[in-house]
Amino acid sequence: MLTIIGIAALLCVLIYNYILNPAFFSPLSKLPTAHPLCSITAKWFDRQLSLRKELTTLLVAHQNNGPVVRLGPQEVSVVSLEGLRAIYTAGLEKHPWYSTYFANYGTPNMVSTLEHRPHSVQKRMIANVYAKSYIQRSSEVETLSRVIVLEKLLPLLHKCANDKSHLNVMPLFQWAGIDFMTAYIFGTGHYTNFLQNKHSREDYFKDRSKILDLDKSGEDNAMERVCMRLATETLASQAQPHQDHVDGTRPVVFGQLYSQLVQKNKAEGEPLSQEDLMKRCASEMLDHIIATHETFAITLTYIIYRMSLDLRMQERLRAELSTLQPSVTLGGAEKTLPPPADIDFLPLLSGILTETLRLHAAAPARQPRVVPEGGIMLHGYYIPAGTKISSNPYSLHRQADVFPRPNDWLPERWMAVPDRPKDSSSFPPSAVIRKWFWAFGSGGRMCIGSNFATHVLKLLIASIYTNFETSIVDDEGIEQSEYFIATPVGNKLIIQLHPIE
Repeated sequence: MLTIIGIAALLCVLIYNYILNPAFFSPLSKLPTAHPLCSITAKWFDRQLSLRKELTTLLVAHQNNGPVVRLGPQEVSVVSLEGLRAIYTAGLEKHPWYSTYFANYGTPNMVSTLEHRPHSVQKRMIANVYAKSYIQRSSEVETLSRVIVLEKLLPLLHKCANDKSHLNVMPLFQWAGIDFMTAYIFGTGHYTNFLQNKHSREDYFKDRSKILDLDKSGEDNAMERVCMRLATETLASQAQPHQDHVDGTRPVVFGQLYSQLVQKNKAEGEPLSQEDLMKRCASEMLDHIIATHETFAITLTYIIYRMSLDLRMQERLRAELSTLQPSVTLGGAEKTLPPPADIDFLPLLSGILTETLRLHAAAPARQPRVVPEGGIMLHGYYIPAGTKISSNPYSLHRQADVFPRPNDWLPERWMAVPDRPKDSSSFPPSAVIRKWFWAFGSGGRMCIGSNFATHVLKLLIASIYTNFETSIVDDEGIEQSEYFIATPVGNKLIIQLHPIE
């Protein structure tokens, strides 16, 4: 009899804890759910993840239920400016998910650091070299841009055009993005040079599935080996006298972080060994490189795709680019590029990039945080402490009242009213919609490299469309108009380059 009573009592406890309480008594029970099962289990939404339906499920859930939606017994999604302020501007701590997937060499970096304070300490060490004003005035950025664009990328593209061959742009932009990043981190004397070094890039990308799945298991991690080798070579070269510019530009980011970590180490009584110091520095550097694996390639691939479907937009962009002095071409005795500030000022170029990042954000998924002690109030709902809470760019960027015709690629929506075509003057002012732009996140934990990324992306777009027209073809050379519409990045996107006479 006692055994039966005990089992019954245990069942009652389990039913209350896992069904009745989350479904009827938890503060979250007042929230609308993405699906009725979400109040008692996370498995329904996990199933959407496994089916690769996370983003569309989130969008539909918010369209049907408003800005706050429950995804599981202890998880909430929020899509609103109020939510962005309360979660990200307010600096809620990161969810443990980040430390699981983003620590390199078993060592934390800014992305994998959960607590706000240690993240802020490390961010202050290198924030100045990622500031927009620094990048636009940097002689290193000027030199490495000239090397990569004028000496590596454009000659490769011109050869492809002259040979009348097709080019798969997705890997091309991966190589270019990583070359830019490693050149800024380690200097042009020790960067990857993937645009020219085929063996090196094949070794780095030899296990692409692990990169895409954030899987760093196994002893032979090509990414970590490459980054540590570059860091070690860079440090060794810096130890030699009169070495600063002999082998190329300075290692801007690595040099800054390493020197700051050494100073901090001495101030704290040298608690870290040299090996641990290098691991911490390399962990941060590798995170910046990993950030370019897909983001640069996805963004530029979608731009090429969209522009290749709109010859009129190509003409308009080239007209705008023609105002740059000097232009981004291989002609002339002096190999120079336009000032970064002049490139940044171009309204149509900015609109093309921003609209592509809106519609095709390279990191569109949830960015989870944890509700602190005391809970928070959002849109009249109380969210208790410990709740996993997030927003996502995919849903934010498709709010129809903010972005009319949300599924259309319309660069003009980001331009000031005087610069817009007449048929787009009814869009909300760009100052209003920019508050909803979230391709780089927001708050103290937003992407530290957003200014560098924006500069490089604009420079690469300007370089391509100053020199070429583009059109999409398939493997047999037959022009396509709709083949890549669903998932252009998931297939090969091959372009035909047409040199500008």
